[in-house]
Amino acid sequence: MISLYARNLACGVLFATLALSACGSDKKYEPPQSSEADALFARFTTGTQPGVAVAVVLDGKLVHSGNYGFADIESAAPINAETAFRLASVSKQFAAMAIMMLEEQGSLSYDDPVGRYVPELAVYPGVTIRQLLLHTGGLPDYYDRMDTSAGMPTNRDAAKLLAEIAQADFPPGAKYEYSNAGYDMLGPVVAAASGVSFREFVEQRIFAKIGMTNSRVHDDTLPEIPNRAIGYEPDGAGFKLNDYDPLNAIIGSGGIYSTINDLIKWDRALYGEVLVREETLQLAFTSGTDNGGEPLDYGFGWRVEKFGEHKYLRHGGSWVGFRTHIARIPDLRFTIVMLSNRADVEPEEYVDALTALYLGEPD
Repeated sequence: MISLYARNLACGVLFATLALSACGSDKKYEPPQSSEADALFARFTTGTQPGVAVAVVLDGKLVHSGNYGFADIESAAPINAETAFRLASVSKQFAAMAIMMLEEQGSLSYDDPVGRYVPELAVYPGVTIRQLLLHTGGLPDYYDRMDTSAGMPTNRDAAKLLAEIAQADFPPGAKYEYSNAGYDMLGPVVAAASGVSFREFVEQRIFAKIGMTNSRVHDDTLPEIPNRAIGYEPDGAGFKLNDYDPLNAIIGSGGIYSTINDLIKWDRALYGEVLVREETLQLAFTSGTDNGGEPLDYGFGWRVEKFGEHKYLRHGGSWVGFRTHIARIPDLRFTIVMLSNRADVEPEEYVDALTALYLGEPD
């Protein structure tokens, strides 16, 4: 059963103000207390340990905001709603949005060959921008082959390495295979089509537009990240640093730092035509297909699932000591964001528990 609140929303009744009689009930929805959500995260509140920031938004209202543990163990800086976490693969939705904005302004087409914008990738004929967005391009994973002896590689170094490999894992569009390499190559596509770096495009055209003032793209310019959380992993009875990787400056598949408060602004911008037209947004939120017409359960930077009869959009991220997740049910105007700076957390489990707490089980 879906909760009374979900039925309330489905009938268009305002949260916590109107009775559900329009939906065939004379009861009022009583939202869970924040203490009930807090209880899910109790293990992060003892001692000095890395932790979690979480937000739950219902019908445009922030109904729960929780900050548990520390952003930096050494300085004992507590996590708060302005703490910047590395988003890992949650960054993909921003790379996808940059592509969608450029397509709308006529600077590229989804079905353009990637080699038109990244000449090194001409050795992968037939691979299109759309296929990179949908993880059907077949570009090989290069991470374990990257030479990091000279320092932190860039996206251009990644493109050169892919050109040397010059062998796709499968024909373009043949199947879905989650590909960080594909999203990494969207970075130089954005740069070539826009005339500015990926970092400049995302920060100026997306972050600045919607007021994400504490979000940054961490590219090879190594920008300062205000209020940055440090990544950790368990080490016996305590924790050790897990914050650096030589591939940290490669962007597109990851590389963005953001905060709970900024991601609430991001969620709000995805209702209406703040950044792109509604029909463009729906492309991101609709499952693509492979060459045979089989659905992929993935749109442009979002996994596409179901919550009862409602579309359920979500994406997780995992890199060094960070674990992240965002989940949205647009029909119910319901969103959960969870950001963590510790490697021993599975955010999806907590997001599912919060969804059950606030919405109950789907019909």
